[in-house]
Amino acid sequence: MSIKNVGLVGGTGTMGEPILEALKKSSFNLSVINRASSKSKYPGVDIITVPDDLNVPDVARLLEEHKIDALVLAIKPAQVDQNKRLVDAAFQAGVKHLIPAEFGSVDSADAKTREVYPIADCKKVIRDYLISLQDQKRGDGKGKLSWTGLVPAHFFDWGLGNLLLCFDVPKRKAYIQDGGDIKFSVSNLPFIADAVVKVFEKPEETANKLLYIQSFRVTQNEVLSALEKVTGDKFEIVHQKSEERLKELRPLMLKGDHDATEETVGIWGLVASDWEGRVANKLLGLEEENLEETIRQVLGKC
Repeated sequence: MSIKNVGLVGGTGTMGEPILEALKKSSFNLSVINRASSKSKYPGVDIITVPDDLNVPDVARLLEEHKIDALVLAIKPAQVDQNKRLVDAAFQAGVKHLIPAEFGSVDSADAKTREVYPIADCKKVIRDYLISLQDQKRGDGKGKLSWTGLVPAHFFDWGLGNLLLCFDVPKRKAYIQDGGDIKFSVSNLPFIADAVVKVFEKPEETANKLLYIQSFRVTQNEVLSALEKVTGDKFEIVHQKSEERLKELRPLMLKGDHDATEETVGIWGLVASDWEGRVANKLLGLEEENLEETIRQVLGKC
């Protein structure tokens, strides 16, 4: 399988923007798929303008006309219908490889995770749909559509500044879960974007797989120690029991409370996202990164 032309949907989001930059620097020809009503601008990048309703035949025709070999979906996974339309369009157009909007803090393939954080079901729905398509033959010599899901755990560089990791850095406060010695995986946004490029460089090796990646594997106490070293300040510590806090948050989350939802995924990503023994860094040719160096870079931008 040879990939030359890559399309990206969602080039301005938290994950989409670094993917856009990584693909611009790669050897692939990049096109951004943009809705007709979108005001987003992408200087120096080819734009494929599609209908706002993502009409499948129209989107498929445009993908085929632009000879898109691979597609990245970097839109919200909760937009299940939109994601499914884009998958259908890719299938009809003869796209060879697709990366769904799997990126996230928790493992959507884990039943307990989906129970704690039901929104993770959205990712499983699209992944199951891709699995149902992966062995179907397409006419006109289009071959089959393969896919690769990337599970990077918490976005460390992004999450350090907004409580996702249960650290309030500006207030020098740490919400430590279950003693703070539980190992968890994390990834920096540019690292995840590089993984996207690596997938398209190795489409056969990565085909039809859910790949777990990490910039590094740490504990909250290790992050706290590094934060105190870099800032020169002591942090106030608030000890929490994750199970008790999640029980408090669940009814609010199920009512649609945004803050409760964010805190739920934040805590669960700290206590149930250890990718030890299944990391695909070696397969993709990715080197792990350094905790303290990352913190210095992040705090230098604040």
